[in-house]
Amino acid sequence: MISVVHDDAADPADDREAFDPEAFDRKVAEVLDAEAGMLGDKSERLLATGSVSIDRPAGMLNASLRPPRWWRPGVFRQWAVREDGATSSGVVPLGRAMDATSVLSEITLQLAVSVAWLDE
Repeated sequence: MISVVHDDAADPADDREAFDPEAFDRKVAEVLDAEAGMLGDKSERLLATGSVSIDRPAGMLNASLRPPRWWRPGVFRQWAVREDGATSSGVVPLGRAMDATSVLSEITLQLAVSVAWLDE
């Protein structure tokens, strides 16, 4: 899947120098483990209603979903704001041939990435 993320941190140069992809991957894995129930519930609600919010002490995440159909691809969108004012947004296209299980897995992963970013 292609994911486009825009992060408006206060000083982007500092963030790029300090970013450790492996550490962030570990953080995402921790979120997936620790928050599996919440992420599953939010993913199912997103699939059913088309939008969901996750409120964390570190900030707020909003996500929307246009599920894929046989005649058009789907789109997952997320935008988040941390308490420190940093923002992040992203768009993930979802293929027309994706079934509900695949869509659920993808949006659960994307929500975990966004929650990990909030909690960073």
